[in-house]
Amino acid sequence: MRPLPIGVDIGLTAIRVLQLGGTPRDLRVMDAARIAVPQEVRADPTRRRAFTVESVRSAVRKGKFRGRAAVMALGPSQVSARNIRLPRMSAEELATAVNWEAQNKFPFDTATAIIQYLRAGEVRQGDRLLDEVILLAAPRAEAEEALRLAAEIGLNLVSLDAKPCALFRGFERYLRRRVDGEVVTALVDLGAHTTVLVARGREIEFLKTIPIGGVTLNRAVAECLDMAAAEAEGLRRHLGSRRGSDDEAADQVARTVADAVRPHLEDLANEIALCLRYHSVTFRCPRPQAVTFSGGESNNPDIVAALGERLGIEVRVGEPLKGIETGHVGPVMDRRSGLAEWATVLGLSLKGFCLEAPLASDFAA
Repeated sequence: MRPLPIGVDIGLTAIRVLQLGGTPRDLRVMDAARIAVPQEVRADPTRRRAFTVESVRSAVRKGKFRGRAAVMALGPSQVSARNIRLPRMSAEELATAVNWEAQNKFPFDTATAIIQYLRAGEVRQGDRLLDEVILLAAPRAEAEEALRLAAEIGLNLVSLDAKPCALFRGFERYLRRRVDGEVVTALVDLGAHTTVLVARGREIEFLKTIPIGGVTLNRAVAECLDMAAAEAEGLRRHLGSRRGSDDEAADQVARTVADAVRPHLEDLANEIALCLRYHSVTFRCPRPQAVTFSGGESNNPDIVAALGERLGIEVRVGEPLKGIETGHVGPVMDRRSGLAEWATVLGLSLKGFCLEAPLASDFAA
């Protein structure tokens, strides 16, 4: 079975490693590992880096991963996104124009940055037809650090993606029929922060990172109950998996936690709603019929339900690994949890199918 590259998704609270094998129509997880990042190393870049190198190296060495080719991604703190509008032009002209247009649009010197872009689609501005373009920029130092990190782990980094692009790739494989060309898909990745992505057919038309997520919710609970952030995180995880209890004291704690996070979930829902409205107005298309959630926080059904109620739209937890054989991997990929947190790393390994084509979101160039 042909192995694809090893996907490595380095998040704030967990690191996920996954390798697929097979063909686009017959995929199988060759191996996977999930590594929880200890609270005490998260805020210390030196300790966190050492932990990442050692833990991923160990997981790859002890697992059934094949080869050393890898795909990693730069996250929201490393890649900035901006939307611009340009006159319609050829792909060659656009590739030149985006570097000029990126000047003074990012909080770092773009002269030494890596600039990539996504051609979102056609928009009307007055009586003119323009192209909406999503600029993606990362300081070159971030890409170089990713290359060094991969080398220290013992991996050969063949591509460096942007996390939103990897996220969409994990779901885009479902959109193969002709009728899917006009389907509007909304994905919301709930992690330490939140990423909102809207696509039409197989093209991303909108993306935005919202600085509200697990970190915000943990902080709110910690302040409300006068406890450490690590304790608040553990409490929220426990409550998220707890159902049908007759423990009145535990129910009171659950209500207190719900009250603490409610204002932040309302703010998040409002931000998501604004994203959906911007997309529908800009591209003159209907709103998506549903919002699909992924990421670690989507494992908590109360959070997804609360956001859905506020948005007034159908919500569902994504199944990015649907149709992919995972039974042999073991408890690390328990189907009962829906596996929505594996969406990004799945997309990273899937990038192995398109490495020979021009990669608009590749920062390893």
